Amino acid sequence: MHIKLPRTYKLLLALVVVIGPFYWLVFTDDGQRRTDLVMLHLMGRPSFDIAYERLTNAATEQLFRDQFPDLKLECVDRPSPFGSRVCAAPIASFNALPARSAVLYFNDDRLRALRLDYRVRYHDLLVNSLRERFGDPREETTGDVPVLTWQLDGGLVMLPAVAVEHEADAALLWLAPEVVAP
Repeated sequence: MHIKLPRTYKLLLALVVVIGPFYWLVFTDDGQRRTDLVMLHLMGRPSFDIAYERLTNAATEQLFRDQFPDLKLECVDRPSPFGSRVCAAPIASFNALPARSAVLYFNDDRLRALRLDYRVRYHDLLVNSLRERFGDPREETTGDVPVLTWQLDGGLVMLPAVAVEHEADAALLWLAPEVVAP
């Protein structure tokens, strides 16, 4: 049996097949996020997919180098409030969110803090993913800025309660227990 489709139907179907994916990539939040991820990876930056639950102060610089061989960590011995050694690397994403950089702070070769700079437009998506994973956060104030905190077994995850729209980036901060309560 041979069915002949009307020409108008074929044209509309072809338009939907061509325009549908383009519309999704350009005009939806999820499509824009995925487009950003692809573009950042094409520029040669690595992913930094971490399990927050597994972050502990027992993690070492070598552990990060072994688990993330594509991560170009540049480290310097420099005192900071979080430790005596700072390592930084440009990244494309962390946990499927477009990002800019990861900064790790070590003291005596033990992780004390981790800062992940991400694009502010994905702030609400990050907050929602953390809520789904760890439940509702506690809201606290540091200075004038309200922050959301999640207490995990290995440390504390913090990020701003509200993203500042005119800023290009925001940061997620993980702190080891001894940093939170010295």
